Amino acid sequence: MSLDEAQENDQVEMINGIQIAFEQGIHEYATHLTLDYDEYRGFALLGMQGC
Repeated sequence: MSLDEAQENDQVEMINGIQIAFEQGIHEYATHLTLDYDEYRGFALLGMQGC
């Protein structure tokens, strides 16, 4: 995960008013993830299986 500009071959979607860019082919793996933010820990992806 990075906070960066979308690349030419990224899949770009608007989710809850936030523009999200996915690397091609990763969307199916990220469909059920939730991006969470905690002021002390920062950003975290929740719902990852098998990690």
